[in-house]
Amino acid sequence: MIFLDPQLKEKIVQLEKEAESNGAVGGLIPFRNLGVWESLSRDVSLIIVFESQTDILGDSQPLIMVDENGNIIGEFVNEERRSQLMGKEDVHFLSEDFVIYTDTEVKGNPIFVMPMMEFRYIEDIDGVTRVASGSISTLSDHHVRCLMDYERTKHWTHLVGFDLE
Repeated sequence: MIFLDPQLKEKIVQLEKEAESNGAVGGLIPFRNLGVWESLSRDVSLIIVFESQTDILGDSQPLIMVDENGNIIGEFVNEERRSQLMGKEDVHFLSEDFVIYTDTEVKGNPIFVMPMMEFRYIEDIDGVTRVASGSISTLSDHHVRCLMDYERTKHWTHLVGFDLE
């Protein structure tokens, strides 16, 4: 785990802005990482490096596609949700784990959104409030793993932010 001091926090902000300006799907679709920006807006921000097999996020929704009105028009789905959606006429699988919904009239241009994720592990600590978390970009992930000497591993990173009372 590494706490983001002002310099590292500014570097992460810079890398996350760069990642968003690159867009998703090879730059074809804009994207916004709400979990990252919420986490970085808190009093304390830290990045945790997890071993590759560690699963702490559960069924958090990792990525959605929305139109300009915020209607969900596509999303990554887990195995259970995939089973529920298989065979539905208004659902098209672009891959094994990403679907597009065709029953919603799309308003404007689509955008990928990475929502804020729950991180319940520190919510019950006295003095900790407004816990937020998100998945950082590959740019930030690489930077942090290099700083912490995890560059040549399959470890993964996760950003957490919170306020102090």
